[in-house]
Amino acid sequence: MVESKIMTSPAAPEKRTEVAGKDEMALKMVPDRSHKAQAPEFLKPTNRWATQAELTKAFEDSRKATMDYIRTTNDDLRDHFGPHPLLGSLDAYEWVLLISAHSERHTKQIEEVKADPNFPKE
Repeated sequence: MVESKIMTSPAAPEKRTEVAGKDEMALKMVPDRSHKAQAPEFLKPTNRWATQAELTKAFEDSRKATMDYIRTTNDDLRDHFGPHPLLGSLDAYEWVLLISAHSERHTKQIEEVKADPNFPKE
């Protein structure tokens, strides 16, 4: 998404002050499981994948593409912006931080579920 949507938007360095300080917000608030949140309707799971294996492959492929882009890009991630439904405008760098923080949040969520005494222990 960062590469195909945000980085294809026109550079707008004048928007940098609008998003200042959101790096820390993405890194601290997003993974914080003390505040529960519901995804907006358009982001809720829709059973697009027939199997867990297909879902896992799609996630891994998307993650690899993002990581490859970040490792190799010379693009100025601070000059391209995209809207977030809850956080407002974010620059591409902040979107990358958000992607990472969002994965961390879901990892913590999985750990909470697995720690439940009723979770199967196999």
